[in-house]
Amino acid sequence: MAERFHRGGRLFTFGNGGAATDAQHIAVEFVHPVIVGKRALPALSLTGDIATVTGVGAMRGFGDIFAHQLRYFAGADDIALGISPDGRCDDVLRGLRTARELGLLTVALLGGDGGEIARGPLADHAVVVRSDDPRVVKEVHVTTYHVLWELVHVFLEQPGVLAPEVIA
Repeated sequence: MAERFHRGGRLFTFGNGGAATDAQHIAVEFVHPVIVGKRALPALSLTGDIATVTGVGAMRGFGDIFAHQLRYFAGADDIALGISPDGRCDDVLRGLRTARELGLLTVALLGGDGGEIARGPLADHAVVVRSDDPRVVKEVHVTTYHVLWELVHVFLEQPGVLAPEVIA
């Protein structure tokens, strides 16, 4: 993720239900860091614009709400982070599939057994919380995205760590 941000990429987050609020939380953490001195990074939750979500849902079906937005907003240097607490959210699956087709780095935060998202080649990186308890899944997801945020900043703050000869 740090490499993508270093190259000018942006982060797109998405999930439905309770995961939609997690997607918004992740985006705001990157755009508006609460820790003084940390760099703001471009991130957008695809769940936040209710007019777009309901408009796309009404015209194309709710399974396509994230994929549709990614096709119009995202580029190959970007990152897609999808959240599915049970690993079975069709709209998250389709969003990650579209992101892969577009060349984005794909990250999935999943619960249960990870569903088709974890079994297929949709996520470059998948964190699967092997629990059917949504509270446990959410707690691990929250911890995970805070750690990801911190690691991205650690890499971006170290001169030369993201140089082509180092990351190749």
